[in-house]
Amino acid sequence: MRRRDLLLGLLGSLLAGLVVGTIGTFKHQVGISAATGAGLPIGLVLSIAMVVVFLVALRVSFSTRWYAAAAAAGIVAAVALLTLPGASGGSTVVLLNLAGVVWTVAPAVLAAVVVGWPRIARRPRSAPAPDGILADDGTRRVDAEQDRRPGSSEQRTTE
Repeated sequence: MRRRDLLLGLLGSLLAGLVVGTIGTFKHQVGISAATGAGLPIGLVLSIAMVVVFLVALRVSFSTRWYAAAAAAGIVAAVALLTLPGASGGSTVVLLNLAGVVWTVAPAVLAAVVVGWPRIARRPRSAPAPDGILADDGTRRVDAEQDRRPGSSEQRTTE
């Protein structure tokens, strides 16, 4: 059952990556005039942000890198397939301008960085006291109160 879940998750991640890569490829030129080539490349910025956020979300959400790697493969495959030359001899989707060149390279580089980034170990949380309250130093409050009771090892004084 676990292997089936992994395979379905990988397939879903791959398909979602294909969708993200396709949307980014078609929208990366938004904000740039096709006639003059001038303008703010807001589509490129948003497409790159979409790729990064999508891959980071998969990387953080699951304990394995496989889902982020499958999504990255889908993104890179979509960009590569839509960048291929068409019947006219050039790509009709990705233009040969700065935004087109950046979009052709950036998803693959960003995917390698996100998938290859090491997992940051999370600090284990200390268990709360029966009343649900922790002491200031992160220990259980009940333990801290027991140390302050008369007769405890810290409270004993020699007379």
